[in-house]
Amino acid sequence: MKKNMLCLDIGGSHISSAVVKQLNDARIAVAYNRSAVESMADKESILSQWKYGIMKSIDNILGDIEAVFVSIPGPFDYENGISLMDGMNKYQSLLNMDVKSYLSEICAVDKEHIYFYNDAQAFLLGEIYHHKLKDTKVVGLTLGTGLGSALYENGIVNDLNYGSANFRNGISEDYISTRGIISYVNNRFGVKFNNVKELVSSNQHEKEVENSFRFLTEALAEFISIYVLPLKADYIVIGGSIAKSSHLFLENLQITTNIPIKIASMDDLNIFYGMISTTEV
Repeated sequence: MKKNMLCLDIGGSHISSAVVKQLNDARIAVAYNRSAVESMADKESILSQWKYGIMKSIDNILGDIEAVFVSIPGPFDYENGISLMDGMNKYQSLLNMDVKSYLSEICAVDKEHIYFYNDAQAFLLGEIYHHKLKDTKVVGLTLGTGLGSALYENGIVNDLNYGSANFRNGISEDYISTRGIISYVNNRFGVKFNNVKELVSSNQHEKEVENSFRFLTEALAEFISIYVLPLKADYIVIGGSIAKSSHLFLENLQITTNIPIKIASMDDLNIFYGMISTTEV
């Protein structure tokens, strides 16, 4: 049984890391760190930022790292650890990079003990762990720079890849994402924001906030009707950065569907525990 397991959550704007230590029958996360990443920077800058975050965790523990678990967005070759992100507005400079070999080198871990998970899958595994939904069927949706989607059933999580599914005049991610909301506000009101957090925290744009979340709610309700209802899930779990503003849309969204909707824990550690729970290490 592995004693020190490094867990990473790599997103479009951050890298979170922690070492999960096996202590008797319990697993405890220590040396947690979250650092910013400029995902559209050059390769050297991105890897420098990744390494900084990783070492902030590794340098604070005793003993060697024996396994690495990584949550990272796609497109990505999760078996071989190769980045395939092309035209995704993140990590373009890492296209075709062997991330597994890179992590093996800087963490001094054999490649066979490095495991990659799609970010939507890892998120859902973490929420299954947190909400104790192991024996149910759950759809996980992550609302952020893109739209992540995954299905948990019988202990297995599969990536649904509904972010690129046909929707209205484009794909789902064109509407249900940060860029979808920001584009709507810009086109409707002529006001530009960098992200949803900036929009929500603005004290002078209540009308824009109200309308933008009505736009999101209507798009989500339509999306759920088309793509989620046929899956006959017991629950929907919604996470991602936009879910932090769930008080602005959850109540109205729940009215549109009879599937109970839960908001994610927003805790990276649950992602880490969820990934580890799928592998005997």
